[in-house]
Amino acid sequence: MTDGRARTYRIRQARPDELPLLAAIDIAADRRFAATPYAAAIATYTPVQVEELAVMQDAWRLWVAADGDGWPVGFAHTVTDTDSVLHLAQVSVHPDHAGHRLTERIAKALARYHQGRGIREITLTTFRDVPWNAPYYARLGFVEIPDPEADADPHLGPRLQDQIAHGLPRESRVAMRMILAG
Repeated sequence: MTDGRARTYRIRQARPDELPLLAAIDIAADRRFAATPYAAAIATYTPVQVEELAVMQDAWRLWVAADGDGWPVGFAHTVTDTDSVLHLAQVSVHPDHAGHRLTERIAKALARYHQGRGIREITLTTFRDVPWNAPYYARLGFVEIPDPEADADPHLGPRLQDQIAHGLPRESRVAMRMILAG
């Protein structure tokens, strides 16, 4: 599929006209979970809707990884629960662009952007044993939060409980954080 040239990508805020593309990326990205033990639980989640994406975009909480032609091929949705913590609520990358370290590029762009705006850490919840989840985030500098229900961030515990209520096994879930340089 590649012609030998290195692919270029740019991380930027999402535009309103791109929202239907992001919804399609979400559906395509979830297909990667079909080969994991969590396929049935993932299927209980409704794919992100354009209306939801519009709310995220209006709040400046929706970022895209755009290819060299400017088309979105991945996206991230963030939430700010406190003045100093940014929660990475979702990252979805189209499978055709997997392997290009887009999640790393998104995480680094978010850290650069928010670091000078008072954010001291980025948190997330993910699968403990899916290779492109917790093991990948650990390589990016995220560390496991041993007891997220008792953590200083009061939002992590409820997030995990919601995921468990959707059928994700508790032992499969992990909360992680990356401390930003000060």
